Amino acid sequence: MKIALCKTSIFGPISGADETMLNYALHLQQTGHDVSVVLLYPPSVDDQYLRRLRLKGISVQAIVPRSYLFALLRVFRSLLTSALFFLFFVKRAPGGLRKIWQFAVRAITQLHYRDCRAYFAAARPDLLHVFTPDTGSAIMIRAGHELGIPVLYHEMGTAHHLPLLEDYYRRLEKVLPLCTEVAALSPRLAAEWSTRFPFLSSVSVLPLIIERSDTTHSLNSLPSDNNADNDVETVFGFAARLEEGKGPLVLVDALAKVNRERPLAVAKIAGMGPQLLDVKARVRELELRDACELVGHYSDPRLRSAFMNSLDVFVLPSFAEGTPNGVIEAMAHGIPVIASNVGGIPDIIDADSGILVPPGDAAALADAMAALANDPKRRNEMGAAARERHQKLFAPTAVVPLLLNVYHRVTGNGHAGNDVRRDKNHLHPWG
Repeated sequence: MKIALCKTSIFGPISGADETMLNYALHLQQTGHDVSVVLLYPPSVDDQYLRRLRLKGISVQAIVPRSYLFALLRVFRSLLTSALFFLFFVKRAPGGLRKIWQFAVRAITQLHYRDCRAYFAAARPDLLHVFTPDTGSAIMIRAGHELGIPVLYHEMGTAHHLPLLEDYYRRLEKVLPLCTEVAALSPRLAAEWSTRFPFLSSVSVLPLIIERSDTTHSLNSLPSDNNADNDVETVFGFAARLEEGKGPLVLVDALAKVNRERPLAVAKIAGMGPQLLDVKARVRELELRDACELVGHYSDPRLRSAFMNSLDVFVLPSFAEGTPNGVIEAMAHGIPVIASNVGGIPDIIDADSGILVPPGDAAALADAMAALANDPKRRNEMGAAARERHQKLFAPTAVVPLLLNVYHRVTGNGHAGNDVRRDKNHLHPWG
């Protein structure tokens, strides 16, 4: 089968949608399918996802090899994320700047519809698998529909998204009826999107693919009774974009509550984003410099694994989520999780593998952190359960057969048959 995995571009340095697309590409290639990544615009030449795809011999094609207007917007976007520019300009008018950005990207993208249609007419893939409601998704879906190419749209987020994404979803709603099939990342999210868009006959479930770590979590062995007296602070980790929706300030506030009486926990925060300065300021205000370390963003799987292996507990206090990569990566490393009870997270985490807390509730998060900091035996048991749950829900042997079944149904080519090695002891619970 000739499969085109489609996005507007690769937007690293760390992107859940980009990571999902890369993992799908790698495992589809391993099953013998002709898979390519098709982008409307080329990514940066030093992008880590581009480098990893090419290293595995996966074709990465740009429909518009050179767009000076889009390149100019990339420069502008880089300025917006720089600390000094953010401090003196962006914070004064974030809403207005976001609207200007969205309008400019949308206007430039519309100029390339003919290029998009001509590319797919020449390439003639058997299937377009389109990710996220970003600016190029709509024209890719329209082009595929007009050419009679089956289109699978794969939603990475939640119907209860943040208001700043509303413009994207209004435009997505206009083209969803042109898709052959729509998929979400978990059963709860599929139900949300079916309610949000009742004109869809059904929404399939296609989970993330994240491979189990080959390294052993160095802090996940049960300590002896002599060492279980909590003299050693518990390490909590956060890895996501530093923005309001991910809740980094909630984590900092919770950390202060946990350590109010005595040093009990430290936090490692990985990521960059528009709330970086706010996080640093809150850490200073709460006098948490010795308890909170901002480590920047990790840029490749080895650094990600090293970060995860340095943690006792992973924390993600988001206000809105689909099924976050960071949570699943922590589970693959055998790390228990504390996360907000939003989006698809309740499908991922059960009571054996983690703790769910209300979004925005620093006191509830602090209680959960203190409970695990004071109970190393429970952490160990939760970590083992998290790794087992990862294997059932997100391992390639579980997800790839489910993915291929959807592909064959969408293209009308029957069933996946024996074109992928199945785990005979494991059928996906969401299939």
